Amino acid sequence: MDEPMDYASSGVDIDLEAKAVASLIGSLASSSRAPGELGAPVHLPGGFGGIIEFGDSCLALATDGVGSKLQIASKVGQLGGVGFDCVAMNVNDLICVGAEPLAFVDYIAVPEADPEVHSSLGYSLSQACNLARVTLAGGETATLPGIVKELDLSGTALGWFPKGGGITGENLEEGDVLIGLPSSGIHSNGFTLVRAVIERSGCILDDSCPFDPSHDCREVRRFSEKDGAITLAEVILNPTRIYVDPVVELVLESRRVGGVIGPDCIKAIAHITGGGLSNLLRLHSTLGWEIQMPLNPHPEFKWISEIGSVSALEMHRTFNMGMGMVVAVSQECAASAERWISKRLAGSRIVGRVVSNGRRVTHPDPEVVFSHY
Repeated sequence: MDEPMDYASSGVDIDLEAKAVASLIGSLASSSRAPGELGAPVHLPGGFGGIIEFGDSCLALATDGVGSKLQIASKVGQLGGVGFDCVAMNVNDLICVGAEPLAFVDYIAVPEADPEVHSSLGYSLSQACNLARVTLAGGETATLPGIVKELDLSGTALGWFPKGGGITGENLEEGDVLIGLPSSGIHSNGFTLVRAVIERSGCILDDSCPFDPSHDCREVRRFSEKDGAITLAEVILNPTRIYVDPVVELVLESRRVGGVIGPDCIKAIAHITGGGLSNLLRLHSTLGWEIQMPLNPHPEFKWISEIGSVSALEMHRTFNMGMGMVVAVSQECAASAERWISKRLAGSRIVGRVVSNGRRVTHPDPEVVFSHY
């Protein structure tokens, strides 16, 4: 029980995955569309969304899936939240480049068609798209016995921003302020490690949660309306928070003439997903990030760390640790931006600043330092 667990030993090697992605990107051919043509690529740092030219606008695309969180949802027969996870993982990435999400399409792969499963997924996706204010424009289902052994769900989101209105991080400078937005729990990353920890714990998913799940910045989505203790599965499967409101509203306010948030206020936005705080390093090639007052992690993170003997560094590398998004703003508008966001999402507050200590992320816990993504 005391043997330390990590993401790699449970089956996912983040460093190897990064090398594989770099290899994939290095093998891609250049675009056949020349600059100025519809569909020509637009380079934006960070890689949270792919950008193409579209006349006086730019279109942004993001694609992602729910991952092995689906295995837990399928095991307990509760798929009502995974549509939120799928939509959130995509629209939250679009937000990071300053795009307003417009539409979403899904892809469902199963070993065997099941009308009940498809109905649950469809209802969940529809609810999530309404919350994200996007059109569910279509999708694809595939029955693939022999290839797919379990349900898989992924999707693609489309967004837009006016040409020149992208949020790139290139104007970041020392002293810019970091505002952290609370997550709703584990979101949709690190579930290979989560499943390994649950197995080690011996806990039953449908039993009462073995820790107090209370947290000021979230409510746990219940599987039923019956009274009773919150189960471990309900906590673990709590859907990923969709940040369209307030972040898109913040971006739109910054573009409005005479708006409360000035046009030079928002410098960069990071979605804290797989890789944890190292996602911040994607936004600038030389500057660093100092987390001074981190948001309070949810109790499930402490439970995972204790049961799995997972180090602080590994926890912050694998999970969001209570902070699902970071918005970097100028010092001049930091106070007004913090007030604006916190009125719309309770628990949001200033957590740190941009520094010139080299390209790395630091944290009050000296063990938590990142120098590469």
